[in-house]
Amino acid sequence: MYKRILVALDDSVSARLALEEALKLAHAADAMLMVACVVSHDVCDPVGGVVGEEAGDAGAHRQLDHARDLCEPGGVHCGVRCITQIIDAHGASIPSALMQAAQAFDADLIVMGAHGPRGVRRHLIGSVAETVLRSSHVPVLTVRDDQRDDEHDAALAL
Repeated sequence: MYKRILVALDDSVSARLALEEALKLAHAADAMLMVACVVSHDVCDPVGGVVGEEAGDAGAHRQLDHARDLCEPGGVHCGVRCITQIIDAHGASIPSALMQAAQAFDADLIVMGAHGPRGVRRHLIGSVAETVLRSSHVPVLTVRDDQRDDEHDAALAL
């Protein structure tokens, strides 16, 4: 069974669902959980513009605070050993930063949301989850936000 699980957060619904799933797995297996947020200060989003350094850090801190609250005594998943980490990509791609963190943590499972960019944006920048799936040397569990996927499929059908 898994003993060291890395879960990646990115402020999406699917990432929060991935955190819930990782917490369940960690509790059942008595595993250590590393909750990580990758911050890339020099990201230029072709659709949304440049992402600011302060906004990225604040969002990462908020997400990690939520993860710690779930693991603390009295939290929904109390008893799960959990560490949190903000990872500065230092110009590397987000998938590369996640893979380096997984290797440094000696993770035997990576859990992450799979929502990814869609349409033209996906072809321009790719999917973080897809890249990690293709390059990981450990199993990767992806968790989807089915409601968002259903809404997207319905919009395509119109």
